[in-house]
Amino acid sequence: MTKSLYPDFYFQDIDLSMISELDKNRIPFPVVIKPNIGYSSVGVHKVKNERDWDIAVNQLKADLLHSDGLYDSEVVGSQTVLIEEWIQGEEYAIDGYYNQDGEPVILNVFKRLFKDDYDTSDRIYYTSKLAINEIYHDALKFMKNIQTVLPLRNYPVHFEIRKKGNRVMPIEINPLRFAGAGTTDLGYHAYGMNMYEHYFSGTKPDWNRILEEMDDRIYSFFFAEVPLEISLEDVARIDHDGLRHDFEYVVEYRQLPFQNDRSMAIIFYRSEDLNENLQLLHLDLIPYLTIKHLVFN
Repeated sequence: MTKSLYPDFYFQDIDLSMISELDKNRIPFPVVIKPNIGYSSVGVHKVKNERDWDIAVNQLKADLLHSDGLYDSEVVGSQTVLIEEWIQGEEYAIDGYYNQDGEPVILNVFKRLFKDDYDTSDRIYYTSKLAINEIYHDALKFMKNIQTVLPLRNYPVHFEIRKKGNRVMPIEINPLRFAGAGTTDLGYHAYGMNMYEHYFSGTKPDWNRILEEMDDRIYSFFFAEVPLEISLEDVARIDHDGLRHDFEYVVEYRQLPFQNDRSMAIIFYRSEDLNENLQLLHLDLIPYLTIKHLVFN
């Protein structure tokens, strides 16, 4: 639907059953492959070249098979796969809505961190005065551009965009992620934003005042998941106290029922700079798991 806004952007969707038969010589690597309907980066894989293609496709199929019992098909769809240009740049996640007049309203601005080029995890997002100023006006312009092809009203939306130079491209536009998993509460901890109240009341925040009153610290959330190499059935317990103490200043620690979808905790925390986040990107979570003893008859 937004193709006319990005005429030079390569993408195609293909039935999962046909992806192995695709002619790799016709794919303009590097690309990203992912389910056309998705959540929490399930099945998202970056493919640098033709040599990586078969490995990525097999991993995608395994991811979708694993998620089949965890998510409703409306949340993670396993029938159609999207192949798209590998979008370069800094990545930002925004929750907002279009009010009854179709005016776009931004309710939070988060920046995403990756440990390397192949990382697609949702481990760390953060917000700060600098991060908001980097993308706010581009994000608002993006929402207005979407209105030209999709005239939305009274509509909540979560979207992720990447910016490199003057080029701003969408990673996803996903209303099902609006305030997803409660992680948007980071805005409440960072700048007192109750985005739920704004949305249901049809009001909008005063971003000029927010930026004037914000301090210069980094506010982040860490989305802790049971590593994929560990079977959920083998996990007896999580050492939440130990994990909590790996953060310098915890604002809020939320335990999650990891048996549902590997999500074991969301940690909201504050840092003086980005150094703590850069270290936490590489934190090994396996030591915080107690594995059940196997009994052989």
